[in-house]
Amino acid sequence: MKKRNCMVSLMLLGSILVLGGCKEEANTDSQSSAVAYNQATTPHYDVVKREDKAVVDGKLDEKVWIDIPAIAGGFHFPWDVKEAPYTEFKGYNDGTDFYFSFTVKDKDVLVDEKWKEDESTVDNEDRVELFFAGGSIDKPGSEGMPKYYGVEIDPQGRVHDYSIVYYRDFDSKWNLDTLETKATKTDDGYIVEGKVSLDSLRKLKLVNEKDVMRTGVYRAEFSTPKKEGEDPVMEWISWVDPKTPAPDYHVDSSFGEFRFLK
Repeated sequence: MKKRNCMVSLMLLGSILVLGGCKEEANTDSQSSAVAYNQATTPHYDVVKREDKAVVDGKLDEKVWIDIPAIAGGFHFPWDVKEAPYTEFKGYNDGTDFYFSFTVKDKDVLVDEKWKEDESTVDNEDRVELFFAGGSIDKPGSEGMPKYYGVEIDPQGRVHDYSIVYYRDFDSKWNLDTLETKATKTDDGYIVEGKVSLDSLRKLKLVNEKDVMRTGVYRAEFSTPKKEGEDPVMEWISWVDPKTPAPDYHVDSSFGEFRFLK
């Protein structure tokens, strides 16, 4: 077994998650496999339990959202030395559904009004993304390479969802059952709101027996090209720093963990 020795501690201060770099270190203690969840060095987020059922309309005007803990300060550009624009993620569950929201500040929101049937419209749009995995995505199990799942949502609430097998083997015909999303444009960006049933996630074997799901939380920050006809300026924001030399979400190191509280 191995444990991760963190150079900077992982702290949850209020609703701000501060991430630190970690290195692998040999572990000879046979008892250390039983690590308490709040001692884990993998970045994690508690999906709190609430009784209220939010209306998925992209407005976040229900009281339930007010005191939901947020991931906010943890978002950054892993592949650029500059401050990332404000991105906030919140999530909660009511025992039946997983509700989530993104609040994004963006002065240059790119959206294509024409939606392609294959959902590839999002490829050149601003968007937020969630990846879900039941375990390590880059190590084969007894049944081969495990599938994981991606959901990309644009500023109009339109979805590109797909299953993936490492490395980047996409099936865009796959759809996440029970997923609902809406989005609204704001004066300084956009809001995305959604929900999916916990049963859907469990049927995909994403939520384990400890009610933990490996999750990646990302944002694609696109800007208008400097010259007409050029591709958009593409920048990539992540909750967890994958520590890869080039932008890449499709690696195990880009995932944190969500714990569904009861």
